Amino acid sequence: MKNNASLPAGRQVCECVNKKTGTTIDSSAKDISDKERKEKEREDGKMKEAILILTNSEDGKHTDVVLEKLQQADQNVFRFDSDRFANGEIIIDFENNHRRCEFAMYSHDQVINSRNIKSVWYRRPNHFNLQIQDLVQRNYAEQEIKNLLDGLWTMVPDIFWLSNPKSLEQARKKLFQLKLARELGFLIPETIVTNDPNRVHEFFKTYNGKIVFKAFYHEFLNYGDRAFNIPTTLITEKHLEKLELVKKMPCLFQEFIDKKYELRITVVGQKIFPVKIYSQENSQTTVDWRNPEFINKLRYEVVSIPEALVKTCLTMLNELELSFGAFDFVVDKIGEIFFLEINPNGQWYWMESQTNVPISDAIVDILSLERR
Repeated sequence: MKNNASLPAGRQVCECVNKKTGTTIDSSAKDISDKERKEKEREDGKMKEAILILTNSEDGKHTDVVLEKLQQADQNVFRFDSDRFANGEIIIDFENNHRRCEFAMYSHDQVINSRNIKSVWYRRPNHFNLQIQDLVQRNYAEQEIKNLLDGLWTMVPDIFWLSNPKSLEQARKKLFQLKLARELGFLIPETIVTNDPNRVHEFFKTYNGKIVFKAFYHEFLNYGDRAFNIPTTLITEKHLEKLELVKKMPCLFQEFIDKKYELRITVVGQKIFPVKIYSQENSQTTVDWRNPEFINKLRYEVVSIPEALVKTCLTMLNELELSFGAFDFVVDKIGEIFFLEINPNGQWYWMESQTNVPISDAIVDILSLERR
């Protein structure tokens, strides 16, 4: 892939090198208007099978690194950026008639048909960046686009997904995760969910004031011009003074595990990448190490884990019908390993850059595998 950092954002994602001819395809060179060519491509069925990457243009290294390695492996790749679709740079053409029910996508010199998709990496096609000032209208447009895309993905034939959006949505349910983890034999911190302030007071006393609050789903507040994380938070007496707010929104509380260190275990297919996180070496990350300000300042180490833990992680991934998962565990002072959560579409590139664990290689391998 050419270094195109100086190009406008909309063009960076489309400029690629033809591996066989060595010629560069400039995404700005042609407009999409040749309807006859599109129709002929559909009728002839001669489109080369392609790997479909569903993401957005601001995903950064996660998508860029994998895309470059796929191209180096001479794989045909179509990158679908949800924000570029929302501003008209990518064209979707859906047909349902007596001849066919399918869709095609066009991005300048690239084209992909739903019949010719080899595999799909469902990365993060959930950012639209619509330039609509009216908040109600913008929310409406985003929901319409999201619903359209969700419907399109259900039409993709029964091929390999990393991972299928239906499975991703179920796997993101934290309570479902905890129930399944318990059934599979993981140790789980004691957990309650309630909108009863008295119940929280009792839980606080039971664990001698060592409990934490966690979000159910989103851990991010985006105000457009500024944004905030919602970290795992150690509850204090000061929080208890405002506990009546729990009545308005049920909350999840867990016993706080006094940690020795933490484990992030990334799984791609059957490949396991366990990394030890020395979160207790920094006073700012003793409760939650995922603060973007400190994540690159922590110490990481590639480690081996017990075979039983490997098997249970793989079993959980299989039960969730996922091909990828980022497991978070804490290890207490006596060496007991507690399951916290699985992020079914979690971040991993920072860990690869810190430790050289070949997660991107594993993603390239599993997407490139011939399955037909």
